[in-house]
Amino acid sequence: MKKNIQIVMLGDFLTARGDWKNLLEKEDCIVNLGIDGDTTKGILNRIDSVINLEEKILFLMVGVNDLCCSIPLVEIFQNYTKILEKLEKTNIKLIIQAILLTQMKAVNKKILEFNLMLEEYCKNKQLIFFDINPYLCEDNLLKELYTTDGLHLNLKAYEVWAEKIKESLLLNLEKF
Repeated sequence: MKKNIQIVMLGDFLTARGDWKNLLEKEDCIVNLGIDGDTTKGILNRIDSVINLEEKILFLMVGVNDLCCSIPLVEIFQNYTKILEKLEKTNIKLIIQAILLTQMKAVNKKILEFNLMLEEYCKNKQLIFFDINPYLCEDNLLKELYTTDGLHLNLKAYEVWAEKIKESLLLNLEKF
């Protein structure tokens, strides 16, 4: 893989299905390493190959597949923190993204609980925590306007997500 990669998008199907090169207007320096069906354990197993890309910025969102498979929150959080511990040893700027809510209330209850744990961890470790949920959700549910089936996103959702990344983060890299 080429070595001029500046941004890596890492995660599960939500990340995998985004055309991030076009959405973020970074054709020559971004790679999407999202994988449909991926879990925190899957990312943990391949994190060393991600680190070898020597990217400058890494956006991470993973965990909804774990939650949908009823993996205990404690186990998901342990895997997630192991991923972050490995990444923290590098010079990569980490942007930890909250798990996106769905239209499934039972899953969302776990997502909200996990996101609180993750946000607190990021606060304690002085890591950037980015939550796209306020822009795509209402009353703790993914808006129908942004989903194809209550879980997967449509193009409009990806456009909002990318715009918020550009507005909130990429334009302000000097702040972090």
